[in-house]
Amino acid sequence: MFECLVDGEITDRISTADRGLQYGDGLFENIAVINGIPRFWQSHMDRMSTGCERLGLDAPQQQVLLRDLQTVSQGLGNCMVRILLTRRAPGNTYRHGAIADVRRVVYSYAWPDTSGNLPTLGINTRICDLRLGIQPARAGIKHLNRLEQVTARAEWSDETIEEGILLDREDHVISGISSNIFLVLGGRLLTPRLDRCGVRGVMRSVILTAFRERCEQRRLTIDMLPEADEIFVCNTVRGVIPVVRIDHWEYDIGRVTREVQEWLAGQ
Repeated sequence: MFECLVDGEITDRISTADRGLQYGDGLFENIAVINGIPRFWQSHMDRMSTGCERLGLDAPQQQVLLRDLQTVSQGLGNCMVRILLTRRAPGNTYRHGAIADVRRVVYSYAWPDTSGNLPTLGINTRICDLRLGIQPARAGIKHLNRLEQVTARAEWSDETIEEGILLDREDHVISGISSNIFLVLGGRLLTPRLDRCGVRGVMRSVILTAFRERCEQRRLTIDMLPEADEIFVCNTVRGVIPVVRIDHWEYDIGRVTREVQEWLAGQ
C-alpha cells in the first residue's frame, strides 16, 4: 500500500514549479514506524524545527504532521514515513521573497530489507572519492539537496561494500553516506563535529545523549581511522552497525559497540 498526502489531501501530485523539485529548497525526515508508533518522533521534530528556523520556513504544527503520519501508515505495521517540507513560493527564480509558508508532503513506503546479519557480523566500507563541500549555513540540517550523497553512492557497484565514508575537502571524517560514524578510542566514543557539513542524525543524537559521559564531538582526521579500536555507523533504520573494514583497514567488533547495541535494543 502506498499513500501520499500533500497538505493533508490524498494525492501524489505537486506542481512542476515546486521549489523542492526545482532547487531542493526544503527539508525532509525519514521516520521509522514500528507497530504504528513513530520511533524517536520528538528528535525528528526537533531537527526539522531547527532546519525550518535555519532556512526561514514556518514549521507546521507537530500535531498536524503526526496526524498525516498516522494516516499514511495506518494498518501497515512496520514501515517508513517520509515528511518533506518545501517552500510555497514561485519556482522560476532563486529569489523566494522571504516567503516562509511551506507545502508538506507525507508518504509511507516499505520497511527496508534488514534481514541480514549486519548488526552481528559488521560491514565492509570504503572511503569515497567525493569530498563534501564546507558550508556552515547548511551544516547539520537535513535539507533536500542530497546530490553529494547520490554522487558518492554511484562510485561503486561491489555488493560486498555496504557503506561509503565521506570526508570533507580538508580530509576530515564527516559521516557515512546514509549514516553517522563513531570511533571508539581508549573506551571513549568519538564522533565528528558537524558544524561545517554533514547531517546531525537522530540516532547520533540519541547515542550522544545516552552516553554523554563517554562521548566527544571533535574534528576527526583520516589518519585517526587506522588508530581506532572499534568503529560503528548508525541511523534510525538499521540502528548500530559495526564496521569491520574500511578499504584496507580492518577492525574487531568490540565491547563498546556491543554495549551501544544492547542499550538500543532495550529502548
